[in-house]
Amino acid sequence: MKAAQYLYLLVIILIIGTVDVQGAKVEEVEEVDLFNSKPFAFTQGELQRREIRIVFDQEVPKTLQNRVGSEDVQLNSSTPGVSTESGLEASVPENSTEIQSQSIDPLILLRVNTEQSRSIELEKIIVTSRRTEVGLSEVTENVTAIDGDQIKQLPAGNLGEALKYIPGVDIGLNRRFGRVASVTIQGCDSRQVRVMIDGIPLNPLSSGQVDLSRFPIENISKIEIIKGASSSIWGSSLGGVINVITKDTGDTLIPKGSFTISFAEFRTRKQSLDLSGKIGDLGYYFLSSYMESGGRGPKDDVLEKKVFSKLSYDLKDMGKIVASFGYSDADANSGRYPDGTWEAKPYRARYGKVGWEGNFDDIDIRIDFKHSRQELTTKSFDTITDEEPWWVARFKSMLYQLSLNLTTHPQERDLLVLGVDFDWDILKSTYLTEAKSLNLQAPYANYTLKLDPWDFNFGLRYDRNSEFGEEVSPSLGAVYHLKSAPQTLIRASVSRAFNAPPLLWKYYEKSLSWIATNPGIEPERAWVYELGLESQPLPELWLKFSLYRADVSEALALAENEFGELYMKNFEKFRRQGVELQFKIDFSKELSFFASGAFNDIEDRAARKTARGGGRPRQSFDLGIEYKNKNGFNLSLRGYYDRWNEETTEYFDQLGQLVSVDPNDRKMLLDLKISQKVKNTTFFLNVYNLTNSKYWADYYYPVSERYFEGGVSIKW
Repeated sequence: MKAAQYLYLLVIILIIGTVDVQGAKVEEVEEVDLFNSKPFAFTQGELQRREIRIVFDQEVPKTLQNRVGSEDVQLNSSTPGVSTESGLEASVPENSTEIQSQSIDPLILLRVNTEQSRSIELEKIIVTSRRTEVGLSEVTENVTAIDGDQIKQLPAGNLGEALKYIPGVDIGLNRRFGRVASVTIQGCDSRQVRVMIDGIPLNPLSSGQVDLSRFPIENISKIEIIKGASSSIWGSSLGGVINVITKDTGDTLIPKGSFTISFAEFRTRKQSLDLSGKIGDLGYYFLSSYMESGGRGPKDDVLEKKVFSKLSYDLKDMGKIVASFGYSDADANSGRYPDGTWEAKPYRARYGKVGWEGNFDDIDIRIDFKHSRQELTTKSFDTITDEEPWWVARFKSMLYQLSLNLTTHPQERDLLVLGVDFDWDILKSTYLTEAKSLNLQAPYANYTLKLDPWDFNFGLRYDRNSEFGEEVSPSLGAVYHLKSAPQTLIRASVSRAFNAPPLLWKYYEKSLSWIATNPGIEPERAWVYELGLESQPLPELWLKFSLYRADVSEALALAENEFGELYMKNFEKFRRQGVELQFKIDFSKELSFFASGAFNDIEDRAARKTARGGGRPRQSFDLGIEYKNKNGFNLSLRGYYDRWNEETTEYFDQLGQLVSVDPNDRKMLLDLKISQKVKNTTFFLNVYNLTNSKYWADYYYPVSERYFEGGVSIKW
């Protein structure tokens, strides 16, 4: 499709957006999906005549049992206006400040602001910070969570593209569709971010760095990001944690699903199909996606295939069995680099788990067996015309993990989590003369103590790694809920964290890789301190402010020994510290604006100078405007600025001349998504790099010029 055709599609979407395609007036009853966690607003007059209906479309987590004051209005099945047959109905009292429902166990807390513009919001529930469900306001870490509906509003085609709009999370994108996307959080190295899908670890033993472009977004229910160390829960995760939570299986006999197809420039086509339903006690969910792109020039093509499936079986009083499996396969070429060379990087990734979960005597028990297998090949060519590569490198990383987890609620309000992880890992590579393996045993414990208005959290984990020794990771955190300032809390935490090196770095065979072996390599260790403030002083205004500092010892980097050989070495000490500020303003029900800024200072303490390079930005800014109306029209404009602080790129061109190119990254990139929903069909148009900026941190990997993508999605 040409640019003119995309502009024609845009005009059609804008015209449809001005027409009341729904043809329906505003309903008198508002339905709330408890697991969508999206706020909705009423005016003072509307509160007096409207009703709220809470719809339970899946099992309600026990962690929705939030704290309440002594003056709460108690609603139960005997209260007038309450029905428990298909949910809860209750008229909202004009002057109420909180309504707590006990009609269905567990408790549900609605907060009602009685200002001129009022809002009711159900708290978000997350699982990553404690390995069980907790309310977002109770966690002591800096956590961000986005759900599947928010992701659908983004101009994004894979996990990496979706995460680049998250404040404090910076993605190093490589050219266009299907290329490597690395992640950094608060200026850490990419390998220091633990990436998981449904708790399945994906960091390979070869580099520790996860390519986020390999995973689809169509099957995502929610993404949870811990910004900062989380070793007391997850072990090796000095920089942060990203956990992708996939969609649940269906609950209806008649299958539900969606089909999406889109076309973009560079001869690009995408399509995906997902189905969900339930047959008896067996629930299912399936996803299949396909993407091909011809690229802009020679050897710039990509072909991707991704599938995901999940099954659940209800054992009634004996709990539930859940099994999932994901597969990604791609043939991806780099395109021609500035020096005339190019690379082919085919990969295959498999991941899955089988688990059982149940509740006995108020103790939640979960047992999971997890597996991931990632295969990557890099073929290096000198020129576009070469048919045979001059070098081929292969990596195969395999993980088998058994996880046991127990959760209980001492004194009803507190939370105790106990568990243990057993890992068996295998690495094969052309850089090794034989396969290498490691095993890991890691018990952990976590306790949350609730002393209104305080929440205290104590964590401890012990990792015994057969290759990198033993690590003890304690943590202490607290949340203070300000009663004098409603919807305001202060977070603080201190923790001991570590990051185990990639196994390949210990056993490099110099004759095969040009890098010398370092059998004495050690994990990186750090003391991490965090302080944050989060507040909603007005119903229309939300603010979040965070400070962090990480004193890292035994930091790893490439060095040269006395024989002139390169090897991975533990240095003395690095310090990472920074600040992050976010805010959001709702101008109306339809229009909102949000922005954020982050600054990271990384200092080599031995040399007493700022560290540069390594894919770690020094400053980053994000902004966005969202507009949506009752007719199904949506507009999302996103901007992101990352100053990567990279060194000058130097290379020899095809004539053998040395060329130096400075970074060109001090500018904001803008992406736009416009969509229009007509009954069960949604038309959309994405515009990437709206201003057509020339941008690169490393000249080898520039961001693509402006391009368009248009498509349609049908749900049933």
